[in-house]
Amino acid sequence: MSDDPLLYDKAFSFLRVAPRPSKPREEGLTIVADRGMGPRRLADLLESAGDYVDVFKIAIGAWRLQDESFLAHKIEALREHRVRTFLAGDATEAAVVQGVVERFYEEAGRLGVDAVEVSSAQIALGLEDKRRLVRLAAAAGLEVVAEAGRKGAPEWARSTAQVQREIEALRDAGAWKVLVQGEGIVEGVEERRYDLLQEIAARFPLGDLVFQAKDGAAQEWFVSTFGNGVNLDVDDHQVLDLELMRRGLRKRGVFGLVGGTVAEA
Repeated sequence: MSDDPLLYDKAFSFLRVAPRPSKPREEGLTIVADRGMGPRRLADLLESAGDYVDVFKIAIGAWRLQDESFLAHKIEALREHRVRTFLAGDATEAAVVQGVVERFYEEAGRLGVDAVEVSSAQIALGLEDKRRLVRLAAAAGLEVVAEAGRKGAPEWARSTAQVQREIEALRDAGAWKVLVQGEGIVEGVEERRYDLLQEIAARFPLGDLVFQAKDGAAQEWFVSTFGNGVNLDVDDHQVLDLELMRRGLRKRGVFGLVGGTVAEA
């Protein structure tokens, strides 16, 4: 596991790369969305790119269909690679509807996850409801990734002031990170709202935010605009591509590391 910010312990060590803090990092996080990944695929990911995965989002509630021992082994394998885990919001929303959210948080802590997500993907939650859930999770000893916005409702991002108000309220409630929903900003829109993202970045510390970026063009924009310390939520097959962007080795060398002269043969 690499603790070298310049990757001198990796292959072709004479090629310069942009420096990055070693894990555990608080900024420049790569968050990977897991949709029920099996142990072999997880092992492959950790072996090939584990140094560049910071947080593992156990997503879509698939873990409700899986054995507890399976989940425990997955969480332990991630912990061995210094990867934090959090449960995505779908099942939290089910727990809210069923009136068992405090029991859900207690069980999540018992299983060893580091954080839970507070979101409104399947149900409509007001801002005060989200804030209450953030406080409940924190009281249970869990960190919270609180999502600003709502899936299936791209109009949520039409008002910059409203978006900023939601982010501020979730931060003030004690969220560890606020995840800015991609839908309505960089997903499901004819023209991406990069202006809104810049307004958000001007208002809040980037280290407190996570941006969803599930395609290469969006990832390139985030890294080239905000630098390699931006926190991004991506899919597992995108980890190395993103790290290459962060290191200045992909997408036109965004950190200007390519230089020197070509030696004559």
